[in-house]
Amino acid sequence: MNRRELLKSGLWTIGGILPISGILGFKTKRAPQENQGVYPSLKVLLGSLEIFILSDGIISLPAIQPIFAPMIDKSVVDKELDDLHAPIDKIEAGINIMLVRKGERLILFDAGSGHHFGNNGGRLLKSLETLNIKPEQITDIIITHAHIDHIGGILNEQNKVVFTKADYYIAKKEYDFWMAENPDFSKSKGDRASADFNISFARKTLSMIVEHLHFFDYGQTLFSCIVPELAEGHTEGHTIFDIQSDGKYIKHIVDTFHTSFLVSKPEWGTEWDSDFNKAVETRKIIMEEGAKKKTLFMSCHLSWPGLGYIDKTQENYLWSSYPYSNPVSITI
Repeated sequence: MNRRELLKSGLWTIGGILPISGILGFKTKRAPQENQGVYPSLKVLLGSLEIFILSDGIISLPAIQPIFAPMIDKSVVDKELDDLHAPIDKIEAGINIMLVRKGERLILFDAGSGHHFGNNGGRLLKSLETLNIKPEQITDIIITHAHIDHIGGILNEQNKVVFTKADYYIAKKEYDFWMAENPDFSKSKGDRASADFNISFARKTLSMIVEHLHFFDYGQTLFSCIVPELAEGHTEGHTIFDIQSDGKYIKHIVDTFHTSFLVSKPEWGTEWDSDFNKAVETRKIIMEEGAKKKTLFMSCHLSWPGLGYIDKTQENYLWSSYPYSNPVSITI
């Protein structure tokens, strides 16, 4: 959908409530009534760390292409989806958010979509309520990258900061990308109107928290347990993280993969990546290293709770969800 079509349809708005089409290119399906309740959290014990996986809702698309696999023949895509036991006529992706409790600190990775996704998203605050945590109790928010489903929950509908006592942390490279005079989307497969919205939204949101914003370097240890790593392509400064405790770790790969077929077919890509080819390269590196090391991954958008492994078969790589039986707690 180009800029003129967006304007005509009334979907292109800055500063107000924007349907998810502003970054996805078309309307998403409204979440069914039974999905509009509060989602439970999952507790993960990693050494001496308490980690909670929370749901902010779902991203629901009525079609897979052209957002995903934009240059691949539909029949080829349909066959791959069928092999993965996935529907071929729609796609849903979770919005999984990690919360780390370390001593007196409550550290969130991103702030969810806020009010911008309608009934599909904005469940983070309700999810925190299930843990008896209020927004003002969050001490720190790590921004993995500045897309709307990750920073949309920082401000409420009145443009007031939701997490009033939190400090915010972002990679300098990611911040500089969005705040540059002309952020480079020339290597993206997406449309310029969506890029323009992303730029305006990121700038507005980051400017509202600038007095509480801190920059980190890749490889710098945060809170003695979190190490950020550059995973560029999705955005220029897209950051993933090793969360470590007592010799155990989880690698939070954020938006490296939005769906399991990008594990098996990383080169198919998505229009959401600001640098399409670089994102493909990043996926392949993470897959190869993860398969060799048997790394436990956490993903923002793969099937709930976003925990799993990437295994290598004779032909390709596959996503394997973490096996667990207790529905409320996991010990790594």
